[in-house]
Amino acid sequence: MSEEIIENQHEVSGGDAGNIKYYYAGQGFYSSDVIATAIVNGFTMNDLIEISREDYNAWFSPPEGKYGAWVDARPVIIDIPNPDYQEIAESKRKALLDEATQAITVGQTKLLMGRKLSGDETESLNAWMDYIDALNDTDISVAPDIQWPTKPTP
Repeated sequence: MSEEIIENQHEVSGGDAGNIKYYYAGQGFYSSDVIATAIVNGFTMNDLIEISREDYNAWFSPPEGKYGAWVDARPVIIDIPNPDYQEIAESKRKALLDEATQAITVGQTKLLMGRKLSGDETESLNAWMDYIDALNDTDISVAPDIQWPTKPTP
């Protein structure tokens, strides 16, 4: 660490807590009272960009519906995006179909091998197949207000 950087550090720090300044560099924040941390992380005083105390605080405690993020190497506050309910519903349907497919694997394997199913196995396989049909017929365009079919009891 050079003498010049240390001298600049003392000039920037200002001394008391009321005079603390805030900076960002890279994707991190540094206050003037711990500016040496920025230097240790490879930044020079020329790399540090000052921001107001209000902007610094707002980034860490953004208003409801917003969050702090880094865009183009700058700290910004942006709106939390609305959920993509259609995508969430498609993912849920896929997970439910995967679960149902696993539930019928033993019964299907037995049938493929030419074995007969017991009455309970046949009833269970039919219930799961009806459930799979109902899942595939479920209208997910109304997400998030979807009426999902009820799973068969094992």
